Amino acid sequence: MPSVAHAVVAGGLFGLAVGLSVCLSRAWGAFGCTRLWLAARGHIPFGFMAFLDDAHRRGVLRQVGAVYQFRHARLQERLAYHVPV
Repeated sequence: MPSVAHAVVAGGLFGLAVGLSVCLSRAWGAFGCTRLWLAARGHIPFGFMAFLDDAHRRGVLRQVGAVYQFRHARLQERLAYHVPV
């Protein structure tokens, strides 16, 4: 009986590994995992797409195809500014 339980666990882990590999090799999978990781660490809001849509509606961002861009170069420069350590 332990061999059956070991086989089920090994098969589940193998399936999980293959599923994650396939998911992360696609753009939407990498985007989803990155978005969750950044949201969990507090770098972006959990409702990231709603946040981008709201910024677009307010005129802060413009949408060019599937890409959002800042409308104002000074805002982009300010947000991209990094203080050297």
